[in-house]
Amino acid sequence: MYNESVVPVKVESFSGMAAKSPIGQCIKTVLRRACVEKRLTVGLLPAIQYLSNNCNGALFCVTTEAPPGDSATHMQEVLLQAFCVENDIYCIKVDSESKLKKILGCCKTSVDFSCILVHYPYTDPFSDSQEIDLTSLTDTEKDLIDYCENNWGHSQIPVVKLPEK
Repeated sequence: MYNESVVPVKVESFSGMAAKSPIGQCIKTVLRRACVEKRLTVGLLPAIQYLSNNCNGALFCVTTEAPPGDSATHMQEVLLQAFCVENDIYCIKVDSESKLKKILGCCKTSVDFSCILVHYPYTDPFSDSQEIDLTSLTDTEKDLIDYCENNWGHSQIPVVKLPEK
């Protein structure tokens, strides 16, 4: 009787470490690596311009919530997220634009960080294949994809709390 009432609990793991690397830390790692590799488009309008010309090059679209009362920015973000979902680009909403600036080391700039596109890793330019090589993704990027897949199709994208440091 007791054994029937016990429910097995699945432990979340990222890169083989049981809950030691929360999703906020994964986002931080992916953003820093992509920044070093020059695979980012920063800003809402530059992101929209990039996607209008190349919707297959983005892996993640990281956004922050629009400031209260800014309906124009909110509308642009909603349309951008709908476009991303339609084109199989993973959307991630984070809690703070200032934390994004800190993560990327741009605290003193007035550049808009409300949206950041993370592009796929660069592939061999001499290859004939037009396919994206998913083996070139890091384990952290794969963990982030798993997180996004688990939240795919939800009407509201969960807001991820980024680490303070």
